[in-house]
Amino acid sequence: CECDFKICAECFGDAVKNAGALCPGCKEPYKATEMEDLVGGGADGGARPTLSLPPPPGGAPASRMERRLSIVRSQKAMTRSQTGDWDHNRWLFETKGTYGYGNAIWPKENDADNGNGGSGGGLGGTDGQPAEFTSKPWRPLTRKLKIPAGILSPYRLLVLIRLAVLGLFLTWRIKHKNEDAMWLWGMSVVCELWFGFSWILDQLPKLCPVNRATDLAVLKDKFETPTPSNPNGRSDLPGLDIYVSTADPEKEPPLTTANTILSILAADYPVEKLSCYVSDDGGALLTFEAMAEAASFANMWVPFCRKHGIEPRNPESYFSLKRDPYKNKVRSDFVKDRRRIKREYDEFKVRINGLPDSIRRRSDAYHAREEIKAMKRQREAALDDAVETVKIAKATWMADGTHWPGTWIQPSAEHTRGDHAGIIQVMLKPPSDDPLYGGDGEEGRPLDFTDIDIRLPMLVYVSREKRPGYDHNKKAGAMNALVRSSAVMSNGPFILNLDCDHYVYNSQAFREGMCFMMDRGGDRIAYVQFPQRFEGIDPSDRYANHNTVFFDVNMRALDGLMGPVYVGTGCLFRRVALYGFDPPRSTEHGGCCSCCFPKKRAWQILMMRR
Repeated sequence: CECDFKICAECFGDAVKNAGALCPGCKEPYKATEMEDLVGGGADGGARPTLSLPPPPGGAPASRMERRLSIVRSQKAMTRSQTGDWDHNRWLFETKGTYGYGNAIWPKENDADNGNGGSGGGLGGTDGQPAEFTSKPWRPLTRKLKIPAGILSPYRLLVLIRLAVLGLFLTWRIKHKNEDAMWLWGMSVVCELWFGFSWILDQLPKLCPVNRATDLAVLKDKFETPTPSNPNGRSDLPGLDIYVSTADPEKEPPLTTANTILSILAADYPVEKLSCYVSDDGGALLTFEAMAEAASFANMWVPFCRKHGIEPRNPESYFSLKRDPYKNKVRSDFVKDRRRIKREYDEFKVRINGLPDSIRRRSDAYHAREEIKAMKRQREAALDDAVETVKIAKATWMADGTHWPGTWIQPSAEHTRGDHAGIIQVMLKPPSDDPLYGGDGEEGRPLDFTDIDIRLPMLVYVSREKRPGYDHNKKAGAMNALVRSSAVMSNGPFILNLDCDHYVYNSQAFREGMCFMMDRGGDRIAYVQFPQRFEGIDPSDRYANHNTVFFDVNMRALDGLMGPVYVGTGCLFRRVALYGFDPPRSTEHGGCCSCCFPKKRAWQILMMRR
C-alpha cells in the first residue's frame, strides 16, 4: 500500500481475509503482489516473511510518507509511529527524564542504547522506542459521532428557509426607499445588512456540528497494561500540571477553592504524574492557610474516594447530592466510613470558615506583644525623659510567629495587593513512584485503608511577586508565572487550567482529555476545551444560566469548523504550544498563491462533550 501503514504479518493476513484486503491506515485495497508475497508465503512456498522495519535516518530512500516529515535529521533516536509519521506522543514518553520531576524529555543521544553500541537494545524497540509500543496493534482512542439526520436535516432546512426570507426582505427594503427620510432609511438598511451578515456567519458553523467520544479502555490497555519490561503495569501516561487561579478570598471563598483542590487531588489519574498549582494573585494569608487545611483533609478524603469509587469527588457537592448515597456500594464498611468522613468534613468547614477570625486574633496578639517590646526598649533608652506612644505598622502574622510576606489585612509598604514579595510553598511533596498502601487505623487516618493507595499528588501554593509601576496582566500574568515555576518543579507536558470554583465532576475527565492528545494525529492538537456545567440553578433555568446554547451548540459547531474558542477555564493545553513551538509535522496545501504566501503549520483544537 502507498501509505506505508506498518502492521505485522498476522494482522496483514487478518486484514486480507476479514477486511476485504483493505489497508487499515488509508482504507485502500492492497496490491495483488503484496497479498501474494505476504499471505501466500512467496513463490517457493516457504515461510511467510515478516514486514521490514522503517529504514534508519540517512539510509535507504524514504517513502512518500516519510518525505513529508518535518524532522531535524541531526537529532538522534527520533521515533516514528506505525504510520511513519513523527510520533510526538512517544517523544513525551516519560521514563528517562533528566530535568524536573515527572518531565517528558526523551533521553538525549539515545542514552539507554549506549551500552549496546547504538543498536537499540537499551529500550528493546526500533530507533530507541519501547518494544511494547511497537508490538501492540493500533486502535483509535477517539472517534467522531455523527449527529442523526433526523435532528440536523430539519435545522438545515429551517436555516435555508430563513435565509430565503431574509434575502427577500432585504431586497424589498432596498427597492422601497423612503423619500421623506433618506438618512433614516439608509441607516436602517445598513444595520439590517450587517445583522443579516452576522446571522449568516453565526449559522454557517452550525450546519456541520461535531460530537466526539473517547475509549478509556483502549487508553488503559495501551499505556497501563503490564508488559515484560513493565511487569507491575506502571502507567506510561504523560505528566499533567493543573493550575487553579484565585485572586480575592473575599469574593472567592476559600472553602470553594479548597473543594476544587480536593476534587483535583482525588482524580483518577496516576498520582506520580499529577501536580496541582494554586495561584493566589492576591497573596492572602487566608488562602494560604485554607490550602494547608485542604492538604491535611486530603489525607482522608482522597483514599476514601479511591476505596469506594466516590463520584463526584468534590466533598461539598457529594454530600449535597439528592440521590441515595448507598446505592451500588458493595463494601460493608461504607456506611461507617461515610459517616466518619462527613463528620471530618463538617469540622473542616468550621476550621476554614473560622480562619479569618483566627488570623485576626493571632495578628492582634503578636502586634500587642511587639508594641510592649518596643515600649520597653524606648523606656530603657529614654531613662527619665518623657516617653511618647510607639506606633508600629500592624502586620499579618503566620502561625510560626513570622510576618506574612504577602498582602496584609491592613495594607502597608511592600505588603499590598500590587506590591508584595513572591511566595512558593510546597504543601504536598511529590509522591513516590511505587504505590504506598495504607493500613487499619494509622495515625492521621482513622479509617481502614488496607490495600488502598494513600499517596497524594504534589500540591504547590504560588503567589507571584508584584511591584508598582508594572503591568501584571491579571490572570494571564498569573498563568505565565505558573508555567515558568511548574517547568522547574514538575514540567508536565500537558497543562489544565481551572478557576477556583470550577471543580472536577468526572474523576476520569483527565483521561478523556489524554485520549485526544495521545491518539494518532494528537501531536497537532494544541488544546482541548471542556464544557462548563453549573449547580444551584432552578430546574426550569428561566435565565439560561446553564449556557446550553453556547457550550452544546456553538462550541460543537466551531469544533466542526476549525475548533472551539478558549473560554478561560477547563482547558487542557499542550505545553509546547504555549511555548510557541510549531507542531512537529505539517500538511501540505497546494494552490496558486502557495509559493508566494506559504501557510504556517497550525495547531488543532477540540471540544469535549462533557
